Amino acid sequence: MSADTPTADRIDWSQLWYPGPRRRFTAAEMARAGRDRPSRTFGVMLTITLAMLAQGALQAAPAGEVARLAGLLVAVYVAAWYGALRLWAEPARRTLLRETLLVVAVFLLFALGLRWRMAPGAARDWIFHFGAAAFGLTTLTYWFVTVFRAHQIEARLREHEERERALELARQLATAQVQPHFLFNSLASLQHWVDTRDDRAGPMLAALTGYLRATLPLFERRVLPLADELQAVQRYLDVMRLRLGERLASEVHADPAALRVVLPPGLLLTLVENAIEHGVSPRLHGGRVTVRCTATPGGGARVGVADDGPGLPPGPVPDAAGVGLSNTRARLAQAFGERARLQLADAPDGGCVATVDLPPPETLLAPSPT
Repeated sequence: MSADTPTADRIDWSQLWYPGPRRRFTAAEMARAGRDRPSRTFGVMLTITLAMLAQGALQAAPAGEVARLAGLLVAVYVAAWYGALRLWAEPARRTLLRETLLVVAVFLLFALGLRWRMAPGAARDWIFHFGAAAFGLTTLTYWFVTVFRAHQIEARLREHEERERALELARQLATAQVQPHFLFNSLASLQHWVDTRDDRAGPMLAALTGYLRATLPLFERRVLPLADELQAVQRYLDVMRLRLGERLASEVHADPAALRVVLPPGLLLTLVENAIEHGVSPRLHGGRVTVRCTATPGGGARVGVADDGPGLPPGPVPDAAGVGLSNTRARLAQAFGERARLQLADAPDGGCVATVDLPPPETLLAPSPT
């Protein structure tokens, strides 16, 4: 913490002559926090504040000055609303100072104009008393808007950062879920075949090496083309066919136009692993896993992973699958927002099918600034 940063034990004297948030948000931070317009509640609160000011002013106005005062109040409302919108869009000390000075200028111009047209007396002095009160109330409202909006943006940025940290952990967890038990089981099978001089040891070593070469670099990337993910899936299926033998049958179909879409690394791999674990491995005679990727209108793609196993169990999804699917949905949301979705359902001919709808690559959300 620098010496200029205020703490709970120091008084920030600059707030007396230059009030407002010290932090100035960048364009990227504002975009991440959401450039939303003020809510209707905000507009009603501002209107009520100015209505209270108008009521008190009109009741105390000298006789014959109500019309002029009404004109001044309309000008105050327009200037205050414009300034509040500016502060909402850029809640910074400089903006607060600029809009406050604008209010001062508007008050002075109208007050001097009204005073010049009014007869000498108490009424001429009254207009300046009213201007001072209105200026104080508007300035306080501006300060509240600025501080509220700054705190709102900071809270949203913290929420984004926390969500992204959680999603990064989810990505690492997804990697850990795909890699360790699969590798341990494959290495155990390889070790057994080497010890027993099984002819499958050589092909298993080659398949496992190919799988590691295809998958290990993937998880260093935020997203990757579907074509690269399918290559990793093919390598994974090669290993699993050697382990399960005739108990596993698999098919992979992909439209060439669908290969240009992007997705988080390991996402399709996780769905294929779940299909084998829950739809093929528990069955004595094994089963079939089918991966189908089709292009959708607009440049997106639909990816389906189906098995012919027992289908979804009644009740909630099993814990292991639930964690994997939850992480998958979170990673899709991080990459595409609400444009991508994952659905799990019973297949029409039996078994389970997981469907991922992916939007065009152009809709990929920008990563957060580091």
